[in-house]
Amino acid sequence: MAETVASKLQRAIDEPIPDDGHTVADLIPFGWAPGKYIGGCRDCHEVFTGDKWSRRCRACAVKALEAYRARPRWQSGADGIPTDRPVWAFFYQGCSMSEEPVLLARGKVEEDGEEFTAEGETFLRYGHVIAWIEAQERPPLTVEAVESFVAALGDHKLSFGADHICEDWLHGTALQAVVDGHPDAVAIAAAALKSRDLPISRYYG
Repeated sequence: MAETVASKLQRAIDEPIPDDGHTVADLIPFGWAPGKYIGGCRDCHEVFTGDKWSRRCRACAVKALEAYRARPRWQSGADGIPTDRPVWAFFYQGCSMSEEPVLLARGKVEEDGEEFTAEGETFLRYGHVIAWIEAQERPPLTVEAVESFVAALGDHKLSFGADHICEDWLHGTALQAVVDGHPDAVAIAAAALKSRDLPISRYYG
């Protein structure tokens, strides 16, 4: 026998909040907080109770939280890159009047682990890879990406003399995000400008 609307509502009202380690503070950003308002979950379309602003049932908010925590993360420097599959990476390709000094490209570490091949060229992995992430699609510019980039500058993980060149490129990229109206432009610019506190060489002679 199909469940009636009334029984669905009553089940939603009576359902206890499970003690699964996820706090209200954890779940609020993902669309659920406790309350007595009745709504329909935007993900599973089931009836649920929550506060008046909730857009997901608790179970779907937990799924969204866990997916967020399991998402690919930017890694600073060249350590940990897998050798059996490509990754996206910011890498320093050298200073040239005709080329960008830094590229974001999909590439692969060779089996010996010493070289990184992208855009049809091969570079030494250490000293050239600034930050990387495992993703299928080209990753967007984010605060996390910029923070990983700055961390590599702070750890002196780049080729000699490349620090200030990469820093200049990063600041220009952050400025372009502002010009383009990137929704996180202010936070991206603030993260990029933290590199000014780093003790790196800025000699241009």
